Amino acid sequence: MIKSKFIKQCAILSVAATTCFTGNAFSANAAEKTPVIFDTDMAIDDWSALLLLAKTDSIDLLAVTANGVGETRCAPAMRNIPALLALATEDEVVIGCGDAYPLDGYFTFPEPWRQQADTLSGVEIADGTLPITAKHPVHIIHEAIESTQQKITLLATGSLTNIAQWIEHHPEDVSKVEKLVIMGGSFDTHGNIIVPGFTDGHPNKSAEWNIYVDAIAAEKVFSSQLNIEVVGLDVTNEVKVTTEFAKDFKKKAKTEAAIFWDKVLDDNDWFINSGEYYFWDVLAALVVIDPSFCSGEYSSVTVSYDLIEQPSQWDNQNIPDVTYTGAKRKSYDPATFGVLRRGGDNKPAKICKKTKSKEAFSLFTETMNKSL
Repeated sequence: MIKSKFIKQCAILSVAATTCFTGNAFSANAAEKTPVIFDTDMAIDDWSALLLLAKTDSIDLLAVTANGVGETRCAPAMRNIPALLALATEDEVVIGCGDAYPLDGYFTFPEPWRQQADTLSGVEIADGTLPITAKHPVHIIHEAIESTQQKITLLATGSLTNIAQWIEHHPEDVSKVEKLVIMGGSFDTHGNIIVPGFTDGHPNKSAEWNIYVDAIAAEKVFSSQLNIEVVGLDVTNEVKVTTEFAKDFKKKAKTEAAIFWDKVLDDNDWFINSGEYYFWDVLAALVVIDPSFCSGEYSSVTVSYDLIEQPSQWDNQNIPDVTYTGAKRKSYDPATFGVLRRGGDNKPAKICKKTKSKEAFSLFTETMNKSL
């Protein structure tokens, strides 16, 4: 039986949902738990991060928000999030989706990656029963902050579009947030935009995908007064998903959540064998659960975004030429868009440099196999 924390009102949505939260859906949190809002683009590593958060006793998962800017689109995300949560928790969680396009620019993830995200890598899973709110993530975040006595922790593992829009609309909320943990960016290692077979010949050697697809949003977030922790490629490179880990996880998988994840690993054995699969978002979730998973340094962070006069071959021309504010959308240099650099006048962020990799995999496996 669902453990209700909410007052419900319902409506029919255009994102393949038949019920929704439209009222004030938040209640007081248990004092011993960390209240969290998870802003996700629902790619492969987001699924495991979502399951991990939902199954962690010390986390009060208030809401899961998405948008169509990252790897998934809103309609499948709004089906997949409740389905995954049904495997991991009996609590109600507010779920909603935002805009379909970045604040500015024309960059998107490769289409095959988006199709994988939309379909949960082809792994079948029953629909969940949690309703979907018609409210934009801007309002979901704001209402959670207004309705909760504790300071909320935000976790963003996709584009920062929703977070940037929330800051624009509710700057008064910033001081009420404990911190924002971001999976994104790269500082002292190469980026991950160039992927053989998908983005061969791309000129950007330094950016990371979550920042790259909406660097304008990232710039707005890093220039805010939020307390920010960055879980970038510098530290996620320490948590590579290996065939040995996959074999060990298969032996231990016993819960519905773990069995689902084992099937995902089976379907992505090619990804594991490529040596390019890491626990990006899982590590960011672990940093929220236990801050000791992030050892790092503080520095101001700036985001590169250079205008160009003509569109590049990397622009997705299916993106509308007008932004959500009604302004004309601009084209940016793909070689520099989304590159993070230390320095500038922004409030210093904590840049994670080291983690406890062995403990990360152990805690993930243990938590995924905990009974409801």
